[in-house]
Amino acid sequence: MAWALPPLHLLLLLGALGWWATPTTGKTLKIGVPANYSYPKYVLVKCNWTSNQTCFSGHAIDVFRLVWKNLHNNIDYVFIPFHGPYDSLIMQVYHGKFDAVVGDISIVAKRCEYVEFSRPYTETGARMVVLEKQEHGKAWIFVKPFTMTLWALTGFIFLYNGIIVWVIETANNEKESSFSEKFGNLIWLSFTTLFPIHGERLRSNLSRMAMVVWLFVALVLTQSYTASLTSMLTVRRLRPSVVDVESLLKNKSKVGCDAGSFMSRYLEDVVEFEATCVETYAFDQYAQALSIGTIKAAFLEIPYIQLFLDENPKGYTVTGPTYEIGGFAFVFPKGSDIVEKVSDEILRLRENGTLRKMERLLTHKRSTMEPSNDENDGRLSPDGFWGLFFITGGMSTSALLLFLVGRLRDNWRYKYFPWIQLVGQRVWLIFRPNKIHDNDDPGPNHHVLVLRDLRRWNTL
Repeated sequence: MAWALPPLHLLLLLGALGWWATPTTGKTLKIGVPANYSYPKYVLVKCNWTSNQTCFSGHAIDVFRLVWKNLHNNIDYVFIPFHGPYDSLIMQVYHGKFDAVVGDISIVAKRCEYVEFSRPYTETGARMVVLEKQEHGKAWIFVKPFTMTLWALTGFIFLYNGIIVWVIETANNEKESSFSEKFGNLIWLSFTTLFPIHGERLRSNLSRMAMVVWLFVALVLTQSYTASLTSMLTVRRLRPSVVDVESLLKNKSKVGCDAGSFMSRYLEDVVEFEATCVETYAFDQYAQALSIGTIKAAFLEIPYIQLFLDENPKGYTVTGPTYEIGGFAFVFPKGSDIVEKVSDEILRLRENGTLRKMERLLTHKRSTMEPSNDENDGRLSPDGFWGLFFITGGMSTSALLLFLVGRLRDNWRYKYFPWIQLVGQRVWLIFRPNKIHDNDDPGPNHHVLVLRDLRRWNTL
């Protein structure tokens, strides 16, 4: 008959429809659990010799039990320890010896060719853990409170205000001087205007207006500089011993990763480390290997890094890029309809915060995933001072423009209206404190002196 298919073809058809991988009611699922290379806080397999029973605990076990309980199905399961590499454990599901795998199993594209993963129940990605070293060489630490951009901008505003004040203050100075003397006076006036007690006395209201704003900006800058420098001198500064992966590849430094995981192959194929530079370790061996210099960096997945920093809070930091890796998930056969139900329940637990609470129980305190010190940590940049620089630059420019307008007005008045000079001279003689009597001889240069006094009187 047409429906009578050979048994082998029937099995393949049932597998394509998902019936082969979907357990029925009353069947007990055989779930494999890694027993050799797991982190104890994620998967812990202990044998009770008195009762001849095996106990399973850890974050992965707790999450699976909670998910399975919330599914409200009648399918029982039993955990079976597996002693071997992770890839071999996954292949047990592919060959039908296990119905699922629960543990710290990473989602990898090559593994997806044989099995199906649920949604990840942990954070995704991998980074490298390195030693922290104390920063040395404090001879030039006095320049570090400001970034180079802020130093350059401060120097520019400093000279810009000094030039404007110098132009206004020396406009009526008839004394001839060389270029070097003029330039020296410019720099000296720029410096002494910051110290009004010991500096040059300003005679123009315009230059005083510009310097009042500049002195306020200088006060803010000096106070910020003092606070930042004090912090750098008193706080212990730490830096990662390794900044980037390129330096490790260039120097052919040795790096470490988990024994039995896919990370060893990932470092060789993707990051392009030589096989002789990659060594495998257990979780409790990384700290010693990094301390004695056996390896320069340890490449760990983010869930493992949180555990490592929690147990080793001092002397180690995280640096380098984040490598996009799928995270930890549960493994099921291809075509299983349980995967979607488990994935949906993991998503609900993630959204209501249950998984976050369970993850916090793994560590005694919240472990930071950022390096302890950044390259510009504590250094002041122009971002917080643009407003001040704009105000002082605008005020100095306004003072210069008002000064130039006044000079042009006076020159235009004296050039095109000579009679104004005579009227101004008479008015000046009337209101001058030391009046010249009609019987006094003003002298041959009296007219020039009066005009000079008149110009000074009309200048701000």
